[in-house]
Amino acid sequence: MDKKFEKAEKKTKLKFQGRKYSKRGVASMLLSLVALAGFIAASVLSGMAKGEGGLLLGYLGMGTLIVSIIGFVLGIKSFKEQDILYFQPIFGSVVNGILMIGFVSLYLIGMFL
Repeated sequence: MDKKFEKAEKKTKLKFQGRKYSKRGVASMLLSLVALAGFIAASVLSGMAKGEGGLLLGYLGMGTLIVSIIGFVLGIKSFKEQDILYFQPIFGSVVNGILMIGFVSLYLIGMFL
């Protein structure tokens, strides 16, 4: 009975030998968090100014767009690495991609309205 239990226990344990954190993936995740914080800050400041935020908020928005583009590119490049943990690259790529789409759509709406 003890051998059965040991076999079952061995099967459920996950081993990640050889896998490591991707430096580009971690950088992508951190940049996505910075871009998300910038987006939230720009949204709150714009709401407090009742939509009349001015040039400073425009610079903040464009800066966070550039940060999210860089993070997205780093996240995509990190998928080419071998034997890595994929949570950080996936998180960074998805969040940066969503933020890029959001910023570009806000920019286009602002141009045509």
